[in-house]
Amino acid sequence: MKRIFYALTVIALTILVGCNAAESTATIEPGIYYTQAAQTIAAQLTLAATTPAPSPVSASPTPTNTPTSAATLPPPVSGPSPTPNPCNQARLIYDVTVRDGTIMSPNQSFTKTWELKNVGTCTWTSGYHLVFITGDAMGGSVSPLLTKGAVLPNQSVEASVSLKAPAMAGTYQGYWKLSDSNGNLFGLQDAPFWVIIKVVTTGTITIWLDAVSYESGSVAANGSVLGGVNVGDTVDKDGVQGFLSFDISSIPKNAIVDTGTLDLSQYVIAGDPFGGLGCLNVYQQDYTPLSAGDFFTGASSESFMDWCSAESLSNVVVDSDFAAAIQARVGLSTRVQFRLQFSDRQTNGNGARDQVQFGIPYLIVQYTIP
Repeated sequence: MKRIFYALTVIALTILVGCNAAESTATIEPGIYYTQAAQTIAAQLTLAATTPAPSPVSASPTPTNTPTSAATLPPPVSGPSPTPNPCNQARLIYDVTVRDGTIMSPNQSFTKTWELKNVGTCTWTSGYHLVFITGDAMGGSVSPLLTKGAVLPNQSVEASVSLKAPAMAGTYQGYWKLSDSNGNLFGLQDAPFWVIIKVVTTGTITIWLDAVSYESGSVAANGSVLGGVNVGDTVDKDGVQGFLSFDISSIPKNAIVDTGTLDLSQYVIAGDPFGGLGCLNVYQQDYTPLSAGDFFTGASSESFMDWCSAESLSNVVVDSDFAAAIQARVGLSTRVQFRLQFSDRQTNGNGARDQVQFGIPYLIVQYTIP
């Protein structure tokens, strides 16, 4: 009898506890003390209910500059399979020349340059190439990445390809990758990098022309011809003048040049050139090729434009005489060339290098085709 009574008692208690538990779950009130287990369960339920779902992450590469039209990703490319990561892999640092959406004239020749970083484990050699993948080839197909030397892991290189704008108006996009010496293709985590231009045939057009690198440079007062466009003085107290050459053959013969200016905003300062040498001036000077005799020692004529501080180099100054100098060359020559110098003095004589060292200077020309 006791056993039966005990069993009935256990069953009754079980039913009672179950009813209380269900009732307490449905009627939770502030101030009620819960057991540690109940608190843990409540906390977990609350966390699950309030934690937002993770936002989707896009794996698409972001271009350095915003294109003028939406880029269509290329279809899969047949051919040799890429070597396994992370042997060959690149990262785009920035567009050195021809920003996305650059406006060009029909049949304009240009050089597209990307700054690429080797983020893989394999060294890039002269056997590596730029390879056109899909889109608008614009006259390009394969171009050597290097003519000499090598790009070690974590090093960067300027990768360039010579292209030509189509004859018809429109927006054109070309996609490129790299290939190793075995023909294996790779890119930005296997995605291509690109060039996007817009060809305009009538109306008012603005073009950005980067300086012709092999015709531009610097000359010191001692006769040394230096690489890079640097202006100022040296530790040997020699003045240094910079020279810029631009290919204007893409401007139609009947074009009317409205404005012209230089974009000198890519620069590095060494020492204190503006404090010690005065204002930086721009003059027209014809030369080919650049030699020791191009260092100008005479009395300077009136300059087109001047910049009197490092900060002012970021300002694009429009000058009517500068535009007239470009107009005088259109249809008669493929080149227009300029000299950069500090005209107040060649050197401040302090035995320190005081220079402005330019990256890629641009000639910006706005013209109208009647």
